[in-house]
Amino acid sequence: MLIKKITFSDFDSVEYPFNIECLRNTKELDFNNKITILVGDNGSGKSTLLKTIAYYNNSINVSKEKMESSYYNRVKELSEKMKISYSVKTRSGFFFSGEEFITYINNLKEMKENLETDLEEMQEEFKNKSEYVRALAFGPVRKELNALSSKYDGELRFKSHGEGFLTFFKSRMHQKGIYLLDEPETPLSATNQYQLLVLITDLVKNGSQVIIATHSPILMALKDATIYNFSEKSIKKIKYDDIESVVFTKHFLNNKSNFIDRL
Repeated sequence: MLIKKITFSDFDSVEYPFNIECLRNTKELDFNNKITILVGDNGSGKSTLLKTIAYYNNSINVSKEKMESSYYNRVKELSEKMKISYSVKTRSGFFFSGEEFITYINNLKEMKENLETDLEEMQEEFKNKSEYVRALAFGPVRKELNALSSKYDGELRFKSHGEGFLTFFKSRMHQKGIYLLDEPETPLSATNQYQLLVLITDLVKNGSQVIIATHSPILMALKDATIYNFSEKSIKKIKYDDIESVVFTKHFLNNKSNFIDRL
């Protein structure tokens, strides 16, 4: 195990994130397991806790948003009320936010498109210049384009975010470490979610620890995972078959016609 447990001291503020009641009412959480899954409604505090762990651990953020940036100021405040106990402390692994990563990929694509436009305009402007002058003018733009295209194993070439996510996971989830995944299923089909489940299973067999905030009943099914349910008032362990979204999904699939007919 890597992270053993998290303890909280009393909050002295009622501003976000200290107004998340289930966090206010929690003094200790056991993470003495290879896989821990955080479940609950939107806004329940799952992502906030995961980001705070990432900040405290100084995890690598694959979206390239720096942990010391103002974006993480609020979780920085929460981290000061938190203590993590480790069996092994490591920066290996990473923090992954599905929402942030999509934004990051979109920004890279926009940068690439802008550079390609600039290059086209420069080619017209310098069309009557010598090859030497053209090479000097185009060099910096082409260098930046090549650098963008090579990021994350060339994810700019992917046809969809889902393909990009899965290829990223396959290429990066090997090294033993702490992996913090915030809704990694965001763009993934059910089949690709299962492939991610297989990747995570192999990862923990090699000694890694994975903590996931998710709405996916497929990822929630990871074998031998500790599952914490974030309710309005508390954070408590829960069995897979008792998770509200799992119960609803089963009920919907088994009674699809009844649900649809009500519309």
